Amino acid sequence: MSTKKILCMGFFILLLLILCTLPVLAYSQEATDKYAQGNALMKNKNYTQAIEAYEDAISLAPDYFEAWNGKADALNRVQRFTEALAASNTTLALNPDYVQGWINRGYILYNLGQTDNELKAYDKAISIDPSSPAAWFNRGYSLAGMKRYDEALAAFDTVKSLDPNYPNLAANRHIAEQSRDAATPWYVKNALTLGIIAFFAIGAIAWFISVRKEH
Repeated sequence: MSTKKILCMGFFILLLLILCTLPVLAYSQEATDKYAQGNALMKNKNYTQAIEAYEDAISLAPDYFEAWNGKADALNRVQRFTEALAASNTTLALNPDYVQGWINRGYILYNLGQTDNELKAYDKAISIDPSSPAAWFNRGYSLAGMKRYDEALAAFDTVKSLDPNYPNLAANRHIAEQSRDAATPWYVKNALTLGIIAFFAIGAIAWFISVRKEH
């Protein structure tokens, strides 16, 4: 390979690296520090202060979609659901492919009682990243709440295949399984046994009728 080709290739790789880091470079250090502060406050459940930190980050970088999502999450946790949904709208307008943004939107819609739209939010997250255990888990949780237990169990099984150690997976799957069994009518649960009994009962009746005819 000639020196000229090597230089061109090196320049192309360098250009790609620069382009890949542009989203990070778009936020100032001060903005990212405020965002990190907001995340730390969220972990300590200081939600009101976290909102302020995220707002500071947004004021410095209005297109900081992660900060908008953090704000939406914090607002949701202090039960300011309408404001949380508005912040979620901004998050996803800035980055429609942000998986965590769609999952967080599902949480907000759940609290607003919009269960159908909640499920759609998780489905959207899955369509963007089918390997996201969080999206599948929340889909299963949502379906269980809608009493669609078989679909919920299938979603939980997908989570298990993606991340067997996902938090609270086994417990939620067990609850969905118990709820499904409790909701299933006794005659459906025992369909096979009832079918066998009916078969022998019909046979016995037919035999009895045939014996009487002979006499």
